[in-house]
Amino acid sequence: MSFWEKLKPELHKLSVKTNNLSEVLLQDDEYLIPHLLAHLEIDHIKKALTFTNIMVFDESRCEKEQIVKSSGSYLIIKNDDEYLAFSTNPFSALEAFKIRGVLTKARSSIGFIDPSCPFLLNNEKQKEQGIGSKEILRSILQEAIDLGASDIHIRPRNSTHICFKLRIDGMMEDSKAVQDINNTAFQGVAGEINRLFDLDIGSYNNFAAKQSNSGKANVFDDRRKSVDLRMQLNPLHTKFKDGPAKNKHIPNYIIRLMGSTSFRSLDDVGLTDLQVEEIIGFCKYNDSGIFIAGPTGSGKTTLAYAVLAEMHNQRGKSVNILSVEDPVEVDLPDVAQIEIQGDITFEKALKAIKRSDPNIVFCGEIRDKVTAHKVCEIRELGNTILTTIHAGKSFDVVDILRNTSTDESFAIPPDVLAKTVSIIVMPRLVRKVCQHCSTEIEAKDDVLFKRYAHRFDVRATLIRKESEEGCEQCLHTGYKGRIQVAEVFVIDGALKEMIINNESSEKIHASALESQKAKDIFFNAVMLVKKGVTTLNEIARVLPSKVDFGRDYESDHEVCNI
Repeated sequence: MSFWEKLKPELHKLSVKTNNLSEVLLQDDEYLIPHLLAHLEIDHIKKALTFTNIMVFDESRCEKEQIVKSSGSYLIIKNDDEYLAFSTNPFSALEAFKIRGVLTKARSSIGFIDPSCPFLLNNEKQKEQGIGSKEILRSILQEAIDLGASDIHIRPRNSTHICFKLRIDGMMEDSKAVQDINNTAFQGVAGEINRLFDLDIGSYNNFAAKQSNSGKANVFDDRRKSVDLRMQLNPLHTKFKDGPAKNKHIPNYIIRLMGSTSFRSLDDVGLTDLQVEEIIGFCKYNDSGIFIAGPTGSGKTTLAYAVLAEMHNQRGKSVNILSVEDPVEVDLPDVAQIEIQGDITFEKALKAIKRSDPNIVFCGEIRDKVTAHKVCEIRELGNTILTTIHAGKSFDVVDILRNTSTDESFAIPPDVLAKTVSIIVMPRLVRKVCQHCSTEIEAKDDVLFKRYAHRFDVRATLIRKESEEGCEQCLHTGYKGRIQVAEVFVIDGALKEMIINNESSEKIHASALESQKAKDIFFNAVMLVKKGVTTLNEIARVLPSKVDFGRDYESDHEVCNI
């Protein structure tokens, strides 16, 4: 017995006319919806019970009128082949499925669809046919979700074709689900992306915008899991060999996949126990400045959210926590998060926060002189400040903030800087070697051993070596997942005095290593190698290759014993 045959008796019990299934309004949703959702194995019964109406109609009516006049909360689409879909709003469902003459077949996408969350169809027949701009977009999004990609890059491969790339564990990989398409075919895909992110940039043929655009969206994957997306659009100048002659620019899309799964606690990011202990100490204080430094893609934001969550755990019930972010990447409970957009700048937001009775302020990033000074002002008021800044080395933060060489330099007075910074954390993300296909070798047999020989000890000589071919578990890369390795330095009285006296960052760093229990990032990275978490090749790729941040490899470094 088919599902619809099972459903008809329920309709009859409600005295509902079912012939042609056209514009039938079901009043007793508390009776029907649980049966419907239970059959479809959808965990939205409690939410569904808050709605009052269901609209059922036939496909031929949809094709003819292309609109359904109803205030119903759920939409059920039915035809002879029993295709179903439903939404919190019929009009949104019609828009989501783009009913234009032929209703999208939804057999494989039966599920709950939020009006603001287009559903990623998983229709094998459509994939086999390889048709439709919407299907291309859905395929690349679903692949990115399945593989745990952090970003999708859609950009020109050459003058005639567009490519689709995924950033997985920090590395760019070509999409396996979507092949390169020509510029003409890409017009439809660009249109679908613009609609998904609610962009109004004009037609593709006339796309010549010379400014960047951004947007956000939310989708459900084929397992009905909600995924937040952030999109950045940059216009690239391209000379086409085919496609519209007028188009001198082509849209380059970078889509970041967000969601609660990207959030990690401070204990889970990969820091050592001592580093976590030191950071937690400052999370408890009423007056501290936590600076997270590193280049793009080093895990600054991930670590910042973990620190912010720890602050909430330690003091959340008794303090006012505010953040200024561009964009807000993770929604945190009990944190007033301000997103930079339009006329809202870091400068204006931080100025407003000063008058908002704050205790803890998270500034997503120090990008310019004005923002740097606002951060210092908030810190001088006795508030806790958490922020990130782009820097190559941990104590480059000091040089960057106190630099006065140009008008654009941050030019923070050394005495103010010494009062502002309490602790500097410099993270890097290293890939974890695949435990399924990697092999165990003696450290001395690794071609990179000489570079790191001073970091090893004869009691711990076995390390893991990645497989060149990889395996299915690691997508044939030899690595699976990433972990943070970091330097953490507390700015104590001696280091503050060096900052005030304008000592070089190299001297400050050397003094910190000698006077504190802290270990430099190479020590902590080699610890991960010796524990079999990562490889020497990965350390060489991520960390500087010639010097340990101002200290020669040949000099006398501390040996890493485990």
